[in-house]
Amino acid sequence: GTPKKLLAAAQTEYFIKTGLILLGSTVLVNKVLLIGIPGIFVTWFVTPVVLVLTFGFGDKILKMESKSLNMVMSADMSVSGVSAAIAAAAACKAKKEELTLSVSISIMFTAFMMIAMPMFIKALNMDPVLGGAWIGGTVDSTGAVVAAGEYLGPVARDVAATIKMIQNIIIGVMALGVAAYWSLKVDKSMAEERDFSLKGSLKEIWNRFPKFILGFIGASLVFSGIYGMLGVDGSKIIIDKGMVNGLISPLQGWLFCLAFTSIGLSTNFSELSKLFKGGKPITLYIVGKIINLGVTFGAAYLMFHVVFPDITKSLMSL
Repeated sequence: GTPKKLLAAAQTEYFIKTGLILLGSTVLVNKVLLIGIPGIFVTWFVTPVVLVLTFGFGDKILKMESKSLNMVMSADMSVSGVSAAIAAAAACKAKKEELTLSVSISIMFTAFMMIAMPMFIKALNMDPVLGGAWIGGTVDSTGAVVAAGEYLGPVARDVAATIKMIQNIIIGVMALGVAAYWSLKVDKSMAEERDFSLKGSLKEIWNRFPKFILGFIGASLVFSGIYGMLGVDGSKIIIDKGMVNGLISPLQGWLFCLAFTSIGLSTNFSELSKLFKGGKPITLYIVGKIINLGVTFGAAYLMFHVVFPDITKSLMSL
């Protein structure tokens, strides 16, 4: 086992939640508006659809024993990887081992998709806007999205990164939805036993809601405001190249590094192995990712090639 003195420093939640608040500084309103309605539709429509379908598959078809594991994994692969998994785990009060399992599977598949997806897109000779949107909506990690998009060129990289930023915005909405669902549906029997009133139910939702999401939203609003006041050129120098690339992103990277180290130190692999029972978690992730790939591609093609081809042309010319 890990020495108790060492475990005292393994503050996984502190490191991850602080890193996620810093992530909010990179989610800027002006960048969201640049890609317009197609990008917003690809993320804000597809993401909740995939989340609901994946959770339903795990619950009704696979009949997973743990609903919280099902939810954490569904949020992980449909929203935005580790960030969403942490928020969902906090909202449904998942076990530490369930979160660790979700993160481990996510990292494994992200490493594969980061290499395989751009190669597949290039083999199909897909245009960079559609390819970037597909990568941004399906590859879990923001860093992996940028790396995969870079392989296809600057246009695909920028589209993929922006799609992922827009997707990150709904982490808070997702967390609130999960907290409400768990309080009013999953724990309904317990609530009835305690004769919860509407006020009591709302209080329970608030108690479950991950408060660090408010910090994430606050950071986004503050940096979006600063970006707007400084103008495009000033913002690129002071915000993008200075504060974000020079300080915030490296600090966030170190916080996530410490978080993953802490997960490794505090993980009980004998407990973790029990969650692999029947291979259901792997099956859930693979099926969910296939659903995500299919629905995201369909939505991206519809938006960028059928409904708003002019936006695609303008993005290609940047």
